[in-house]
Amino acid sequence: MDLSKYSATDQLRDGTPLQLRAIRPDDKQQLLDGFNRLSGRSVYFRFMGPRQELGPEDLRYFTEIDFRHHIAIVAALQGPSGEQPIGVGRLIEIKDGPNDRVADIAFAVEDKYQNLGTGTVLFEHIVGIAQSQDFTRLLADVHTANKKMLDIFRNSGFAIASRTESAVIHIELDITRTATGSAYPQPEEETYHD
Repeated sequence: MDLSKYSATDQLRDGTPLQLRAIRPDDKQQLLDGFNRLSGRSVYFRFMGPRQELGPEDLRYFTEIDFRHHIAIVAALQGPSGEQPIGVGRLIEIKDGPNDRVADIAFAVEDKYQNLGTGTVLFEHIVGIAQSQDFTRLLADVHTANKKMLDIFRNSGFAIASRTESAVIHIELDITRTATGSAYPQPEEETYHD
C-alpha cells in the first residue's frame, strides 16, 4: 500500500464528514496557517513547550516525508472554498527491530475543532496505518493538563504503560494487544485508497 496516497473518509461526532489524506509537500502554507490559528496552550501541548513559529526547515520536515519511517495525515473539512485542514496526526519511527517496530505519535487539532472527535478520528487512522505497517508500539509524551489527549489514549482499548515525570506523562501503547489481551481488530481494507 502506498501511504503517500492515503485517503479515507470519516465523520466527527456531530456527523460532519471528515476527509483524511496523506500530507503533501505543497501543504506547507496550510500547515503554517493552521499552526498560526492554534492557541498558545495547544502549541504548548503539541510541542511540549512554547513555540512562536514554524520556520522553513520545520515546514520541510513536517511535509516532505518518506511515508515509511515518518507518516502524517491531514484531517480536513470540505467547505464552499474547498478543503479546510483542521488537524494533523503523525508517527515517526524511533526503532525498527525484527519483532518490535516503535514510533512516536503526535497530533494537533485547531482549537475551534477540538471536542468534536477530530483527535479521536486522527488517532484511529494513525493506529490503523501503524498496524498495517507492522508497528508494535506507539509512544507519546502528553502534558498532564492535556485531558483530551489522555482520554483518547485511555479509551483506546489498548494495553497502556505510563510513567510521569514533572508535568509529562510518557505513554506506551502496545497496538498488537488490547487491554484485555485479545488482538485488536484491523481496519477494513477499503478505508485505504491507492
